[in-house]
Amino acid sequence: MQPIKLQLYTKSDCTLCDKAKAVLEAVAEKYPIQVEEINITKNLGLFTKYKNLIPVLEMDGRRLFVHRIHSGKLQRQLMWKRLRRWFVNKE
Repeated sequence: MQPIKLQLYTKSDCTLCDKAKAVLEAVAEKYPIQVEEINITKNLGLFTKYKNLIPVLEMDGRRLFVHRIHSGKLQRQLMWKRLRRWFVNKE
């Protein structure tokens, strides 16, 4: 099964971002995920959009979490994503 792709908008010296990464590492032990870390300081548009929101976690272009990632809620989202993939690929 292919990993589920997530985007984590972050920047350096961000304690909430460090906590979010720790949650993602723990979740990755149970679910196949691939996290793309996007540093918002490298793009003015992203910095303007996310500077007061980071860390931000997205899946399929949809914002899942802002400021804090809740492990249980993320695992439920990943479970539904995996089930949807299974049903779509089955047809």
